[in-house]
Amino acid sequence: MNRSTAAVANAFFLFVGVAGLIIQIVSGVPGFPDIPPGPFILGVTGTLVLTLAAKYRWILFIGIASPAFILVGGLLEGSFWGRLADPGDFGPFVGTALLIGGVLAAIACGTVAVSQAYRRVAVH
Repeated sequence: MNRSTAAVANAFFLFVGVAGLIIQIVSGVPGFPDIPPGPFILGVTGTLVLTLAAKYRWILFIGIASPAFILVGGLLEGSFWGRLADPGDFGPFVGTALLIGGVLAAIACGTVAVSQAYRRVAVH
C-alpha cells in the first residue's frame, strides 16, 4: 500500500503548523512554556503519517486528532485572535496564520486520507 497524496498533504500541513509555532516562539509571543508541546505533537504526528500510514492506516486518525487538539487548545486559550487582528506585528501574525491555516488544512487533508484509506473497493 502506498501513501496517498492526501496523507502526504496532511503531513505537509502538520509541518506548516510546526513552522507557525516556531515563528511565534522565536518572535516572542508571550505565554509559551519553556518547552512548548505543540511543535512536538504536530511534528511527531507528521513524521508518523509520512513513515507509517502506508502500512498502518489507523495512523491517519492521529493526523486528524493532533491538529484538532492544537486547534481546540488555541480556541480555548483565545489569544491568537489578537495576533491575527494585528498584521503590523509581523512575526506573531505570520506564525499564527501559518499555525491556524496549517492545522485546518491538516484536518481537511487527514479526513480525505482516512476516507480514501477506508473506502471499500466496489465489486463489479
